[in-house]
Amino acid sequence: MPYVDQRHTLAWTTVRRERLLPDHTYGEVNARAGQHVNLREIVARGSVPARYVFLEAARQLRLSKPEDLNDLLLVEAGDRVQAGQALAGKNPERGRRVLSPVEGVIVYTGEGRIIVQATPERVEVEAGLVGQVVEVRPERGVMIEAFGALIQGVWGNNRRMIGPLRLEPEEDGLEGIFDDLIDRQYSGAVVVTRRSLKATGLMMIENQGIGGVIAPSMDAGLYEQAINHPAAIILTQGFGDLRMSTQVLNILEGLVGRQTTLDAFLPDRWDTRRPEVFINLPAKAGERPPEPRTAQMLREGMTVRITRAPHMGSVGQIMDLPKTPQLLDNGLRTLCAQVSLATGETPLVPLANLEVFGR
Repeated sequence: MPYVDQRHTLAWTTVRRERLLPDHTYGEVNARAGQHVNLREIVARGSVPARYVFLEAARQLRLSKPEDLNDLLLVEAGDRVQAGQALAGKNPERGRRVLSPVEGVIVYTGEGRIIVQATPERVEVEAGLVGQVVEVRPERGVMIEAFGALIQGVWGNNRRMIGPLRLEPEEDGLEGIFDDLIDRQYSGAVVVTRRSLKATGLMMIENQGIGGVIAPSMDAGLYEQAINHPAAIILTQGFGDLRMSTQVLNILEGLVGRQTTLDAFLPDRWDTRRPEVFINLPAKAGERPPEPRTAQMLREGMTVRITRAPHMGSVGQIMDLPKTPQLLDNGLRTLCAQVSLATGETPLVPLANLEVFGR
């Protein structure tokens, strides 16, 4: 039997998640194996290596000879400078000048150039989960094990946010959220919307200080606006005008008010991570929920989701799994599954266009 992609939608499971300093960044780990950590606990600290910024100062000042820069320098090697500070020019306040693009230290002046070493950026890594440290990666971070609900999405805008889970106003959706609504209960919250995200919704999210949004879909034309948005955004279904699956909505509605970790990871073909929502849930003594199954074979009766048009986002059950490649309308022959949809349709869908809900 064949295997296909999975996106886990689980009301009760065990997860293990890495919390590491960024690539090429090293520091100190502030947690030990076996330690219990909270959502906001700092588990690692480090510094991003300082970069060097090369400024072609003589060219910017339109000097005929590189050595002419020496008479126009306003700083010297070893000086600390601020972003936007004048480094060279006849007048530090006006006219043609060379400005520092970063905060840092002047490390070299000569040959018509100025080199600035940027101030190292300090980085702190939060646990983002309530759980137990099961592994320590020296100088990089930790692996944390936690129990709770897990919902993996299709797309995220590369933000991470922690806040209480809220449902959008039932009648007007995100557009119905105003400053005086129930003591600003949506400020800093993770809000679930049943509707496809619109431009007005993105504007309302920012205006009301909403920390994150879980939406079923969004018009592809809003991609740039969403990727640069200050709030964390996850799409559970994809781009277009798609409805949130009943399975996902039922889990989220039952967990309103709980602290939620929204990891809106931007999908990368070289990375196996997925954008996801995780909500910690308490476990009884000695109780341990099962871990997600990562290799499920397709079988008749299994619930699947279609990931490509013309039935993109639809959920149905497998009726049949033909053993031989099937001829499609586009002339290709490929392995397929016949899927029964709620609309009564039973399309033949390529296996490459299916994913299963993880268990």
